[in-house]
Amino acid sequence: MIQVEDDVLVKLVVWDIAGQDDFAQLRKAYYQNTSGAFFVFDTTRPETIERIDEWIDALYSVTGPIPLVLLENKVDLESAISKKSIKAFVDKYEVDLIRTSAKEDMNVEEAFKKMTKEILRRARTQRRKPI
Repeated sequence: MIQVEDDVLVKLVVWDIAGQDDFAQLRKAYYQNTSGAFFVFDTTRPETIERIDEWIDALYSVTGPIPLVLLENKVDLESAISKKSIKAFVDKYEVDLIRTSAKEDMNVEEAFKKMTKEILRRARTQRRKPI
């Protein structure tokens, strides 16, 4: 449950779908009716950011454009990924980057609030469109 406004409490259903190849077909099934997505990479492991293009293409092939947030996790440790590489993904997909540490509980709740607010904003905007 996420409190996004004084009078708005939202219940999220969150799936953590692994990036391993074994889960490729399963991921596509989970993309159905997805309202938003986080792409999480481990800042200590460059290989975790290298396949984001592939994963975003696969997601959009099912969902079309939806809110995306890029999460750089384990920022409590030294990064093995250049700021330039990270910025390239942020610029390419026009996404927000939130630096998180699950271990330190840093910015995790903020990431969920940001995503939820964007999903609500888009839902409200689409509802107002004339038929």
